[in-house]
Amino acid sequence: MKKLFLFFIVIFSAGSCLYSQQNVQYTQFMLNDYGLNPGVTGNSRGIMFMVGRRVQWSGFENAPETNFASVTYAFGKKGYKRYWHGVGAYIEQDKTGIFSNKAVAGSYAIHLKASSKYYLGFGISAGLKSFAATNSIYNSEDPALMNRENKVVIPEITPGLFLYSKKLFAGISVRNLYGNRLKQGDRTIGTGSRLVPVTYFSVGRKFVSPGYDFIFVPALQVQTTISLPVANFNCMVYYRKRVGLGVTYRMHDAVCAMVQFRIFSNIVVGFAYDYTISKFKAAKANSTEIMAGFSPVMSNENYDKPDGAADCPRFEL
Repeated sequence: MKKLFLFFIVIFSAGSCLYSQQNVQYTQFMLNDYGLNPGVTGNSRGIMFMVGRRVQWSGFENAPETNFASVTYAFGKKGYKRYWHGVGAYIEQDKTGIFSNKAVAGSYAIHLKASSKYYLGFGISAGLKSFAATNSIYNSEDPALMNRENKVVIPEITPGLFLYSKKLFAGISVRNLYGNRLKQGDRTIGTGSRLVPVTYFSVGRKFVSPGYDFIFVPALQVQTTISLPVANFNCMVYYRKRVGLGVTYRMHDAVCAMVQFRIFSNIVVGFAYDYTISKFKAAKANSTEIMAGFSPVMSNENYDKPDGAADCPRFEL
């Protein structure tokens, strides 16, 4: 156990000390927590599907667009003793200007019972990412743009840790940790270009009102490198686990409004609107984001027992 802890600490320390460009970001990061941290894999009950789309800075031509789809499955959770397992798959497409990348990855996590209330998920995802630039930038006079084969396929490995109880969660993960040089054989994008690691850190706490009518979940997410941290301060309020309203402040960038609906007991839909407060607001560069999740499990009665495994304190399916 100690060796496993040391292994992850070394990986995260190395990832945090490298320079980076920012990676994808989501306003509703609590809904797409698995997409950012493989340590979450299998933390929800049974099987779960999630899809989403984000259109950023809609006032700009060729503005960033991100689409994703995921599925996770927990097994060994019902009737578990000290641990259970989770597996998942994730697909993501991200387009920014002339650049486009597509990624597909599978993940595995083991969830350990750390105490009577807390659980710890160790997860890792591995897959491939294709990174491409459109041929419209071909320039025979520019060494960085003279290659028409502007597409490379590189490996992607993301480790993640996730500590949680029924009221609290904290997680950390590092993207672009390995194989991040944009070169494949004779094909390159730019000259010496790299996707440098990006560290994601999130923490949140659930507060329940008397009578359990309202649930308050303040949370913080930091997407960071040494040179450029971006903090998201988020707060959601849920009414009887059916409707959720929230706001987010993204440091020096945007103020966001969110609304989420839970349909029956196994479907959740969320929408977010980001109002830009940086200098980009002159171009009305606001953003929209929609996510939807579905689980075939209609009830959580098997997991609400006093000794049952905890689900993450978010808008649970």
